[in-house]
Amino acid sequence: METKKLCCGIDVSFTTLDVCYQNNLGELFHLHVGNNNAGFKKIMEHTGTNHHFVMEATGVYYIRLAFFLHSHGCTQSVVNALSIKRFIQMHGERNKSDKKDAGWICRYAIEQQPPAWQMPDSAYFQGKQLYNTIREYQEQIKRFNNQLHSLGLLPIQSKEAIRSIEKIRSSLQKEVKTLEGKLQELLAAWQPEQLKNISSVKGIGKRAAAMLIIFTQGFKHTHSHRQLISFAGLSPTEYSSGTSIQGKSKICKRGGKLLRDVLYMCAMNAMKTNPACKALYERLRAKGKTGKQALIAVCNKLLKQVFAVMKNNTLYQPAYRSAKP
Repeated sequence: METKKLCCGIDVSFTTLDVCYQNNLGELFHLHVGNNNAGFKKIMEHTGTNHHFVMEATGVYYIRLAFFLHSHGCTQSVVNALSIKRFIQMHGERNKSDKKDAGWICRYAIEQQPPAWQMPDSAYFQGKQLYNTIREYQEQIKRFNNQLHSLGLLPIQSKEAIRSIEKIRSSLQKEVKTLEGKLQELLAAWQPEQLKNISSVKGIGKRAAAMLIIFTQGFKHTHSHRQLISFAGLSPTEYSSGTSIQGKSKICKRGGKLLRDVLYMCAMNAMKTNPACKALYERLRAKGKTGKQALIAVCNKLLKQVFAVMKNNTLYQPAYRSAKP
C-alpha cells in the first residue's frame, strides 16, 4: 500500500517564504523564512524530504527554491496562480495575507494532489533568456525608431541627440543579430529535428519556431494540437445562459499573448504562401466571416500543422491530405 505523502504549501515572494506544512497527525504548522539557501535549509529541518511541496508560479522568485528541492529529491508541484486564487474564492475567503495564502496552498495540495513538477532542461532556461532578451532589444529598437521619426519632424533639431540615438540603435541591432545566431545554435543542438520540421511549415518563421520550441519545452508536455491551441490562447470560448445572456463566441485569450501576436503575423504570411491556409482563409471569407476571424482560423491551422510535423517527425508536406473525412 502506497504511503500518502504529507503536504507543504509555500507562498513565495521576493525576499521571504511563508510555509504551511502537515505533521504526521495532520496538524498544520506555519513557518516564515527568507527566500535564500538558509531559509530553504530551515524548511528542510522542519519538514524533511518526504513532503509534497506545492507553490505558485511567481515569475522567477520560485526558481531557486525549486532547484533546491529538486537537488534534494523532493516531490514538488508548481501551480498556476489562477488555480490557487479560484480555489480560495470557491471557499469564500475574504481576508488575504502571506500566512493565509500558505495555508490555502497547503489545503489545495491536500485536496487536489497536483501533479509533480518536472525540471526543464537547462537549454530551456538558456533559450528563454536569449529569446526574451532579443524581444526586449527589438522593442527598444522600435521605440528608438519612433523617437527618431518624431525628432525628424521638429524644425530645430539636436544633431548630438539624433547621433546618440542612432549609435545606440545600431549597437542594439548588432546585439540582436548576434543573439539570434546564438539562439539558433542552441536550438539546433537541443532540438534539431523539431527546429527543422517546424521551420518547414510555410508561414512559420525562425522567430515563431524558436518560440514554439522554447515555451513548450520542446513539446515535452504537449500531447494534442488542442493543447497547443489553448496554450496560445486561441481556443474558442462561449458565454451564454438561458435567454438572458447570449454572448458571442470568441477566443479565450488566456494563453500566451506573445505567441498569439507572433502567430497572427505568421498567419498573414501563410495566407499567401501556405496552400491549405490560403484555401481555408478564402473559404471562410466566402462564408461571410470577417478578415480577423479568418486569420484566427489560419493561426489554428498553422498550430495543427506544427503539431502534426512534430508528432510524426517529418517535414511539412503541402500536398498531404488527411485520411479522415
